[in-house]
Amino acid sequence: MTTNSSAFAPLTDYLRHWVASVPAAGLAIGLTDRERTLYATGAGYADLGSRRPVLADTRFQIGSIGKSLTALAVLQLVESGRLDLDAPFSAHLPWFAIPSRFGPITLRHVLSHTAGLPSGSDFTPAARYEGFALRETEAAWEPGSRYHYSNTGYKLLGWMLEDITGLDFGAVMRQRVLEPLSMTSTYPVITHATHRNSATGYVPLHDDRPYRSGGTLIPATWIEYAVGDGSPVSTAGDMARYARLWLNGGRGDVRPLLSPATYELMTTPAISMAQGGNFPPEYNYCMGIISHRADGHHFIGHGGSTVGFRSIMLTDQTDGLGVVVMCNGSDVNTYPVARYALQFAAAIAGHLPPPEPPPLPDPARVENADRYAGTYIGERTGHSLSIVADGNRLLARRQDAADVPLEHVAGNTFCALHDDLDPYPLRFRRPEGADEDAPTVEIHHGPNVYLRQGNEPLADSIEHPAEWSAFQGHYRSHSPYFPGFRVILRRGQLYLAWPHGGEEPLTPHPADAGPSPRFLVGPPGEPTAEWIRFDSVVGSRALRVFWAGGGSFYRV
Repeated sequence: MTTNSSAFAPLTDYLRHWVASVPAAGLAIGLTDRERTLYATGAGYADLGSRRPVLADTRFQIGSIGKSLTALAVLQLVESGRLDLDAPFSAHLPWFAIPSRFGPITLRHVLSHTAGLPSGSDFTPAARYEGFALRETEAAWEPGSRYHYSNTGYKLLGWMLEDITGLDFGAVMRQRVLEPLSMTSTYPVITHATHRNSATGYVPLHDDRPYRSGGTLIPATWIEYAVGDGSPVSTAGDMARYARLWLNGGRGDVRPLLSPATYELMTTPAISMAQGGNFPPEYNYCMGIISHRADGHHFIGHGGSTVGFRSIMLTDQTDGLGVVVMCNGSDVNTYPVARYALQFAAAIAGHLPPPEPPPLPDPARVENADRYAGTYIGERTGHSLSIVADGNRLLARRQDAADVPLEHVAGNTFCALHDDLDPYPLRFRRPEGADEDAPTVEIHHGPNVYLRQGNEPLADSIEHPAEWSAFQGHYRSHSPYFPGFRVILRRGQLYLAWPHGGEEPLTPHPADAGPSPRFLVGPPGEPTAEWIRFDSVVGSRALRVFWAGGGSFYRV
């Protein structure tokens, strides 16, 4: 179903092929200019079991796009004088407390993710205890000096709105955002009652390793959720209407929701996301909204993800166009298709031929595959692992075994399409500062290192405390948002290995020692709001990991 002319037919066709090439069941998309919705359609399935198709009015969870709705409501109260951006946050939420060696955390800091709060992990969805438990951690830096994305911070904003207005969070969102924008098809919160009117979310069957193309998708856990970091459920049409707010300086189709000065405040960069985050320097966080520039265009918007869903809202302030893309799949990069949709709409508006579509996602295609090819020898095992380039494809050739295709995960990380090489990906490394086209020297595969024949190791093994061996293992929680991770020991260094293939080093906390030490999560010497603590060591194995702001994870 579309609300467009036939001019958008090539885009519709591309979207159908795109959704079939990613780990999602379906998608909904809405395109708008500053005045009206230009295009809204669905592709794929809202539910795989019933083969129910996605339509333009199918509801999807929008995840952290909801942070901008929360920030809107907060800034309205700032406008009316009920909140002060620069007062200590505890003045507005008296039960908020976090030990700190620095200056006070303000409302401005929480809105801009510069408060030094942990990211949070929904260990009990929407429970206020997550905010209360900040007493068990500490502020990581001088507020305002670094960026660190914190879901917990926006949950605190939602609870603050409830306490100040006397209304539940859903009622605040309806009264202050949804009703003024006539977003009548949007649910402000996720409840069991809304389940039957929404798309089914999907996640990979294997939640402890990178997704492989063609892998099995299963229905995601449905969670009731009503808190400020991202709980709305919406349609393509309603989200196009919401995008117009950001194209029109804070004015909805009927009336303004913010004054021009407050809109300017909300969309002005507060901090570069590169100051503490893995983002290019042109990305900036404002207040509930992200601003970035690319190809001569200025964009503001936000992405979002929940269990089984991925979304993005992107408004091109240069061309006066906005798009929202919502998928019922959790491991999907929606940014490229959103940018292409905006380019397509701009071409139509300018009476130009439609642009060439970007290539469909193909994780098996590897640019410059030859730079990875070679024979690598295991440092500990002496076993060989040969990487063979076959055109733009990579194969892993093992001793006395069939070749295994590799698929790109991110950067120089690949997963192997064989259970023998699971659950860890193959992480190719080259010398620090080497050109990206230079041959790789090492492969890191979980705790193992394979060294290219004829090369020197990039690092030496170092001595480590004997008790660290007890910390290696697989840890899980009941949280569907954050089901677990592995801890590995490689060359004397502990690493936290994420299911999607990323790794972060664990550095002993400078203030800790003893049988239950804390470890900072992140590169040595870098300030971080994240730390974990191993405890309950029985025999030679730690049975539990406590994550600051994230609850407990247990060895499995």
